[in-house]
Amino acid sequence: MNVIKKYWESVHRYILVLIPGLCMCAGSYWTACKFLGFYPNLSWIQIILFDVSHMIYMSVGVYFIYRNKKEPTYISEHLRFVKAFIVILLFIQYNAILYLFPSYYVWECTFIFLSVIAFLFDSRLMAFNIFSYAVFLLIAHAIYPENYLPVNDALLSEVIAYRILMYVVTSACIMFVEIFAERFLGQATKSNEENRRLIEKQLKYYQDMDLMDTELRKFRHDIKNHFICMEYLFNTGKTDELQNYFKDLDESFSFQQKLSLSGNDIVDAILYHDLPHYCNDKIKVTTHGNLPTLHTVSAMDLCTLFSNMLSNAIASASQCENEIAPPEIIIRFSGGKTYFSIEMSNSVHTQEAFSKRKTKDRNHGHGLHKIKDVLEKYDGRHEIKSENNMITVIVYLPV
Repeated sequence: MNVIKKYWESVHRYILVLIPGLCMCAGSYWTACKFLGFYPNLSWIQIILFDVSHMIYMSVGVYFIYRNKKEPTYISEHLRFVKAFIVILLFIQYNAILYLFPSYYVWECTFIFLSVIAFLFDSRLMAFNIFSYAVFLLIAHAIYPENYLPVNDALLSEVIAYRILMYVVTSACIMFVEIFAERFLGQATKSNEENRRLIEKQLKYYQDMDLMDTELRKFRHDIKNHFICMEYLFNTGKTDELQNYFKDLDESFSFQQKLSLSGNDIVDAILYHDLPHYCNDKIKVTTHGNLPTLHTVSAMDLCTLFSNMLSNAIASASQCENEIAPPEIIIRFSGGKTYFSIEMSNSVHTQEAFSKRKTKDRNHGHGLHKIKDVLEKYDGRHEIKSENNMITVIVYLPV
């Protein structure tokens, strides 16, 4: 599941109730102050509109919570509407404070407004709000300069410059935090998706292994009868029927025609999933060697590493179908006392093989940064070689 949606499923009750609730508390405070004779410049109409608007906000927030209680995915499915509601609520709230109490809370509200918007984790929405709020501040200062500026002060230009500087610095800092948080959550979402795909591949792998075991038991049960039938066809000279019988028997036993296992469930799951789904039948795939037991590399990182290597090799070899020699992919696993290696070789187009740099960049550039990220995480290294219309990527990682 998307991390941001999961976050909203966890905190939507607090956000949708907290913000309107705080606004209602502020409205109650100013209503009480009006009763006590404070803020004589404010009319009761302004106070009532302020209070009623927050009651409406609270009602909408409770409605969202109620709908999500009946439909647990309602918030995640209507997340943009929930975000829009919160943005509008905050925008109207702080603009109301800006115009009702200009000389007291303008800069505090500016900072709080921009800070609260940050929890939406949407950099585009944040940038829009920074710009739009700056426009409203500019309009307010231009129309009512006596309320926001010391117009008769000799340091008026310094005050204006200071406020502009503080707004720019504050906006830049909040925007930086917003982008950082958004990228972090995006990477977490991506990691969750990779983990989900890995689990699906492992499940398919174990299902295939179970099917293989079932079919093997059936074959062993029927093998004696098959030998009796084939012996009869041979003794009676029915060679054509015997040949067809062999062909049918070979097709029924095709479940055993699998790749050599690497000894690692993660890698085998990827091979069993990706080769039937993405690899052309014309591409010859062979594997050699075994992986040792890995204690240092996580399953998700190993999945990221090997799946990108294999997808790059399949994509490159698929472009060589019209070559004289059939395209092939050769995978070698080997391990030592401290390091293990995965070597992935694949055919490349004849014209591209003349340029070593071009071959590397074109055939293994896609996804190579993901491979490098995993290698950097575990202090591994990689090599890329090109020879005899084949390109080879070798990665080394600690055992």
